[in-house]
Amino acid sequence: MRARNPLYVMAKPPPEVQAAIAALPRNDPSRGVHLLHATLISLYDLHSAPPEWLPATIAALDSFAAAPFPLRFDRIENRKAVTLRTRDPLTEARAFQKALVDHLLREKAPIMDGTTPEPHITINYRGDRLNAQKIPPIGWTVGEIILTESIVGRTTHVEHGRWPLRGGAG
Repeated sequence: MRARNPLYVMAKPPPEVQAAIAALPRNDPSRGVHLLHATLISLYDLHSAPPEWLPATIAALDSFAAAPFPLRFDRIENRKAVTLRTRDPLTEARAFQKALVDHLLREKAPIMDGTTPEPHITINYRGDRLNAQKIPPIGWTVGEIILTESIVGRTTHVEHGRWPLRGGAG
């Protein structure tokens, strides 16, 4: 199996939300709460990317401006993995994702993958084959984004920068 180090822009829940997620019976307690996140955009694999791509991405994010936005999940679903999701349209999160992709394209930052997944939080990567279930809403206002490299197979995230969200899109 070849090494994979995908790079993402993600949002991490604050400690009180991490605690609420960790308390869910379908959460995998063997994974640390510090790994809980919502992927906002998948960029590229750092393992095979040219070395100049990471600094170019960081420079593009340095000039990105957007307002904080809410994320809220009210369902647990099993789709290969157990995830927190919602049937709400997550309009603000989707608008944020579009603004981020548009900004990276304008700045000519590398976004080889460039996918914007439906916002969710994976709470158990093994899946549990149980039915979807409603839960009391769990959410927060995303106030910063984090550029994160995932070391696949090692349950490790490497942070490459954080950017506060304030003001309007730019």
